[in-house]
Amino acid sequence: MVTKTGCFVTEGELAERIGLTLDQFKIALPGATKAGFPVPDELFANRRYWPACVAWLDRRYGLRPDGAGGPYVPDGEEHWRD
Repeated sequence: MVTKTGCFVTEGELAERIGLTLDQFKIALPGATKAGFPVPDELFANRRYWPACVAWLDRRYGLRPDGAGGPYVPDGEEHWRD
């Protein structure tokens, strides 16, 4: 369980909060960005806004109370590069 706080997070912090290694996160990032994942904000040291990342994940997995987005249906096992 991640206990760090802060609204704007680095890629490393974001990967940790999501539960991936930084390398795994960087592999997933292009596809996630293409699907609307929040981009870094120049005003805040090129960090991503954590609540927006959580909202994106919630929409992707159909957890938004208004039913917007999702549910995401996994298309198979992920094959992470080591």
